[in-house]
Amino acid sequence: MGNNTLEKISHGRDNNLNLVRLVGALMVMYMHSFALCQANLEEDLMYTLTFHKALSGQVGVDIFFVISGFLIYRSYERSSSLGKYFKARFLRIWPLLALFILSTAFIFGPMFSTLSTADYYAGDKTGHVTTYLLNLIFLSSSNRLPGVFAFHINQSSNGSIWTLAYEVACYFLVIALVPLVKKYKKSIFACIGISLALYLVACYGLHTPNSVMANVGRLTLEFQVGSAYYIFRDKIIMSWKLLLVAIVGLFATVYFADFEIAFTIFGAYIIMYVGFSYFWISKYYNKFGDISYGVYILSFFVQQRVIDVMGKSPDGYQVLHMDPYVNLGVSLLIVIPLAFISWHCFEKQLLKLK
Repeated sequence: MGNNTLEKISHGRDNNLNLVRLVGALMVMYMHSFALCQANLEEDLMYTLTFHKALSGQVGVDIFFVISGFLIYRSYERSSSLGKYFKARFLRIWPLLALFILSTAFIFGPMFSTLSTADYYAGDKTGHVTTYLLNLIFLSSSNRLPGVFAFHINQSSNGSIWTLAYEVACYFLVIALVPLVKKYKKSIFACIGISLALYLVACYGLHTPNSVMANVGRLTLEFQVGSAYYIFRDKIIMSWKLLLVAIVGLFATVYFADFEIAFTIFGAYIIMYVGFSYFWISKYYNKFGDISYGVYILSFFVQQRVIDVMGKSPDGYQVLHMDPYVNLGVSLLIVIPLAFISWHCFEKQLLKLK
């Protein structure tokens, strides 16, 4: 890549961003295979590599938010109006979410529930359809459907969509950031500092850690770091030597410090370098279609359903268990084609309306 600046290499569509986001989605899926099949996240390879400080799914979500911070900030800055900005964001994130929520609530939920249809819609202690539907407007943390996956280790119907509310919040955050940064460019570092402080207080400064506050701090932190890379893109040198420094720095720092601090300092550079490079595999994958969002949205429910069909109850217990790698492999055979169909027949067609 040489000593190009980020500004020079970030033009056009010839990059690895789609592929990197797919890797992020697969990392989330990989982590969920351990959580859903055995409730043993310590077997997650990333847990070992980060000295027991992070999981694959956590890293995958951080990747999404760093890339999103760069691209969404750019999108808003280039938008001719606020309406067009929100329209583009709406068409990218909401239609597939709505299709998933409605189909699982009204088709697959009743089909796979252990309850009768009447009892399913009446709800039970595991959840209620009405509460589940609030996910359509990002106002619910309920991911359970009555009687669905009732004998699983985790009874959620989708444990991935919780991040979308934070993603949408970041869309609004950009509206405040752009005019502020245009007037005071370095103010982005103050914003990053506020998010970092919020995250650290939520994790380490309270008597009982606050997960919601921690997620707000963590995800806005990574999003704003991605935005900072866009803001200072003309100053940031992208070279393989700095990439090596970032890789070594990431693994060295995570041993002594919180993973999010290490990722903020070094991981984001790695994501930008790899994301805006152009590997031969991306030349083919970009023609195949951007299936990362489909994989992210659909995989959890599919993995749960695979456990329904193939899982066993060891030692006579009711709760279903399964080999996580078998679950991951079988689920991929289902999810990849579904995500491909979703992209070409649904998502891609709607994005033409931007």
